[in-house]
Amino acid sequence: MSSSSLRLEPVLLLFAAGSCIGLIFPLGRLAGEAGVPPLLYAAASAFGASLVLFLAAWFSGTPAAARRGVVKYALVAGQLTFAIPFGMLVAVIPHLGSGIPAILQSLAPIITLAIVAALGLERPSLLRLVGLASGLAGALLILISRNAGSFGETAPAIWYFAALVTPLALAAGNVFRTVAWPKAEKPLPLAAVTLAAAALGLAAFLLIAWLFGQKTDVVAGLGAGWHLIVLQSLASGIGYALFFRLQQIGGPVYLSQISYVHTGVGVAFAVLFFAEPLSAVVWVAVALILAGVALVNREQQPR
Repeated sequence: MSSSSLRLEPVLLLFAAGSCIGLIFPLGRLAGEAGVPPLLYAAASAFGASLVLFLAAWFSGTPAAARRGVVKYALVAGQLTFAIPFGMLVAVIPHLGSGIPAILQSLAPIITLAIVAALGLERPSLLRLVGLASGLAGALLILISRNAGSFGETAPAIWYFAALVTPLALAAGNVFRTVAWPKAEKPLPLAAVTLAAAALGLAAFLLIAWLFGQKTDVVAGLGAGWHLIVLQSLASGIGYALFFRLQQIGGPVYLSQISYVHTGVGVAFAVLFFAEPLSAVVWVAVALILAGVALVNREQQPR
């Protein structure tokens, strides 16, 4: 592979993985409108995505193996990558609205950079800091312009602290997957086992909610949105296959920019499918996000 191809691979993976995984926002909205409980939708989609990844790994000649080191890695990575942040997100939205949790989620790249710097894994350059700040500014502009009403929400302080769990878990997951990556393991089978662990974690969330009286009609929920769950499973399966490859060659800081791509995907679908108008501010924000990705990619050295 040529040096130019190596340089292009991270940014192509970033946008492809972010676009696939970002489909959870429009598809999740449709599922909610169809009457599928959010936690059930997330758990079923994670399970379906793991099946897609297991099949892809099998047909690619690298079947997933439940080795001890892989299972230990997946049990932690699955919760930090998917189960904990998304589980907490759906828990706080009824109390804070959607705007504040979304804004806090966009802090994941900055928190990732802080963890990496604190651990001495990478010394961020001024250019990379400017790029991350540009992407964060763009994400905040979009979220503020589309969710301005949520700033008026009031709730006990504990829910604001709970909302911080989402970006913290995402950032910790970005670093953990790099540091603890099992030696010689390929991205595809590792992604399959990780998503399976995430599905188990979300199923545990459902069980805990059921024990505390929040019973979910699983049969009715799956019946109402099975077609959306199938689409989400395919999108997440493809997205996380690319995501783990990006983790392998890009590292935690570069990977963390996927939060900005998710924001762009959400805006695109809002315009094309939900007829939401875009202001000039949003177009400025999109330019900031693209500029941020370009600045960080300028110094990216694929592994």
